[in-house]
Amino acid sequence: MIDHTSPSKLLSIWQNLSTAVLLLDKEMQIVEANNSASELFGLGLKRLINQPIHSLFHHHNLDLERIAHYALDDGVDCQQHRVDVVFVDSRHATLAVYASRVALDSQRYILLECRRTDDEIRYDQASQQHHQYQAARNLIRGLAHEIKNPLGGIRGAAQLLQYEVDQQEREECAALIIEQADRLSELVDRLLGPNQRPKTAPCNIHQTLESVIKLSAFDNATPIKVVKDYDPSIPDIVIDAAKIQQVLLNIMRNAQQALHDTEEATITIKTRIKHRLRRGDRMMKKALLIRITDNGPGIAQELKETLFYPMITNKDGGSGLGLSIAQTLIEQHNGMIDCDSWPGYTEFNIYLPFDNQ
Repeated sequence: MIDHTSPSKLLSIWQNLSTAVLLLDKEMQIVEANNSASELFGLGLKRLINQPIHSLFHHHNLDLERIAHYALDDGVDCQQHRVDVVFVDSRHATLAVYASRVALDSQRYILLECRRTDDEIRYDQASQQHHQYQAARNLIRGLAHEIKNPLGGIRGAAQLLQYEVDQQEREECAALIIEQADRLSELVDRLLGPNQRPKTAPCNIHQTLESVIKLSAFDNATPIKVVKDYDPSIPDIVIDAAKIQQVLLNIMRNAQQALHDTEEATITIKTRIKHRLRRGDRMMKKALLIRITDNGPGIAQELKETLFYPMITNKDGGSGLGLSIAQTLIEQHNGMIDCDSWPGYTEFNIYLPFDNQ
């Protein structure tokens, strides 16, 4: 058994960490550093020791004042996910930095962990570009398929009109052209998404959810258990109930279809209040969370990144517009919708702000 209290063992672990780790005193000077820190900063361990942390950079946007205040004085861990730096040897890097307070020999120190994220960012960007490219190709293919049939009908009817002299036949051809033109117009409207602003009024979200459960049950023959986990203290929220019902119904039907061949198929609907919720650059002081989960097979990996794009679907006969429209309707309420999924589990989260009222 390894003696975890052995100083030599701990020193070996410290020096072989892949993450660059610095120990800073209250003056923000480096007291200790590991080999990964030496490699990251391009300086030997002896040159790192007793150097002020800011002297390791030509340029940086690391918030050292915040780290000193929160980590050292308040004992609150803090982190910066994207720190752009230029080292003293002119190398550029993007770092993720995590700072925490440690106490050694009755003294307070900052343990600063630094990890390069350049490769991760490049990989994420390349992956996103690939998914966007594939989504664009699928969109073009879907549009081509949807447009080709009506255009064929219009062309055929126009050719008949060119030579037909019988009035009844001419009227039938004209009616066919109008019908197919309307079909194309409807497709364009669906792609653009809903353009009418929500007609909002105070709404009991649980009444809306009960209506959705009943409506979805009428359309589904598969026996599915529905578990309700409601927070009864949630107050009325100002929304367009019809539009939110459309969103919820779409997600419920997707879940039902996914559970078609699942034993003990279950859909769980949960409501909660969330405070100070941040997603990207959006902040909600108080928000309603509606979470719909199922124990189906999960969403295919190749669809996850483009799930809310139009014309993206793996359903036979599906338009791929349901979730795209759902996202538009939620955004009209200044809310957010996201999804997480793995084999045996899929979760949709809808966030609707109270502070937007």
